[in-house]
Amino acid sequence: MAIEKARQLSINQSMTKPLLILGCDRTLFTVSCLACLYVGFNVGISRGRVFVALLSVAAWFLINFALRLMGSADPLMFDVFKRYSQYSDRPFHNQFFFPAHSSADTKTPLFIRKRWL
Repeated sequence: MAIEKARQLSINQSMTKPLLILGCDRTLFTVSCLACLYVGFNVGISRGRVFVALLSVAAWFLINFALRLMGSADPLMFDVFKRYSQYSDRPFHNQFFFPAHSSADTKTPLFIRKRWL
């Protein structure tokens, strides 16, 4: 039998790269846009406070600058944080992972001592 050549598959780069908007995570970008728009229009412009609207625009630029730094450091950082927060050990939190440990009031002995006499 002849040795067959290994089959090569091409992987499309657009399927493996994380989806970013302006270098920020999609979810965090849209949340920051909606929050700053809400503050800018509902609190600022509709009540005649132009200064609050300008502050919300400045806050949007600062937040997106920080999100862009986060996206350039690790594009999947927010997804990792979401996964990490599922396994958090905070009280009254939905916990899906319980680390292996025993409490002080266990019924079964951890060590059985051998009696030589």
